[in-house]
Amino acid sequence: MRLLNGEKPEGVVWTADLSYWIAARRQDGSADASWGTEEGYLRLHRDLGVMPYYYYDRFWVGETVYRPPVNLAVESRGNRTVRTLQTPAGALREESAFMPESCCQGVVGHMVRTEADLDVMLCALEHRHLGVRNLEDYEARRELWSRYDGLPCLGLPRSPLSAFCYEWAGIENATYLLLDCPGKVLRALELMEEQQRPVLEAVCGLAPPLVHFPDNLDSQNLTGFYDEFLGPVHRRRLELLHAAGTRCAVHLDGAVRGLLPKLIESGFDAVEALTPQPAGDASVEEIARIAEGSDVILWGGMPGVMFAPPFGRDDVARHVKQVLEVWGRGRFVLGVADQVPPDGDADLCLAIRDLVGER
Repeated sequence: MRLLNGEKPEGVVWTADLSYWIAARRQDGSADASWGTEEGYLRLHRDLGVMPYYYYDRFWVGETVYRPPVNLAVESRGNRTVRTLQTPAGALREESAFMPESCCQGVVGHMVRTEADLDVMLCALEHRHLGVRNLEDYEARRELWSRYDGLPCLGLPRSPLSAFCYEWAGIENATYLLLDCPGKVLRALELMEEQQRPVLEAVCGLAPPLVHFPDNLDSQNLTGFYDEFLGPVHRRRLELLHAAGTRCAVHLDGAVRGLLPKLIESGFDAVEALTPQPAGDASVEEIARIAEGSDVILWGGMPGVMFAPPFGRDDVARHVKQVLEVWGRGRFVLGVADQVPPDGDADLCLAIRDLVGER
């Protein structure tokens, strides 16, 4: 909290997203049953020496609600999940597959691929609104988490362009549609931003200390679209939230060079899940140079891939010491970028805690 308020913290904040690793332990049968409760989840973080923050069961503050005659149906077929959105203008279909080798779900067919699909999407959006969720008991949860030196995260609805890319069309389809049908895409983005306004107002009314923009940004995909489609939305949101006294973090991992300077310029308080080399496109030193002279909190620095072979404890120790030395000259949160993987060694969290404690 001191770091968020621009004060000097007592020590280094060290946090890790364990949700992916926990999902793998559930898949292989080795998960502790208590991890399924919120307090058991918090105890796991204490046992592993990290600050609890990520908790996706109570993360999203917006909930999609469709009005008749639009209807969303979800059907499971083996390892496949099919979501079908029926509208007066036609139907949209998304298919995803669960891959046990990597313990994750991936979309293999997006809802919106063509201009005709885009017309159906517009019809669906005209029959949609966003409800508010996970705010009513936030203060009570914040008190619970404080007993474990944690802060529960809150995720805003994705900014419209990110939502279009990740929830509707996929990056490739979205790129073609932005170039071929800009007017219709812009109308969809305007509808989404308009529908998100009541959720943002509710968050501002609560005024939590920190919220997340879960836009899943990667510089390889969206840098060229940022100034026209994302930057203005980010600045409008930040103006509202900052006026309410809420700090804002945005998720950027993978390639960071293109977008990090733009996100800093837009006014974010923190850029989270920054992934340096050997997994990302920029070194620890380059990321620090980009942020030099700003008040932004660099959040990340510890690539998730380093929790798994071929990396070992010596590699992790060298990397952590480098991050502490270089980022420690400014404001930063040491975090896994962006998750401990299914085959990762979670005990390394304790080793990193000890390294942080030595600083």
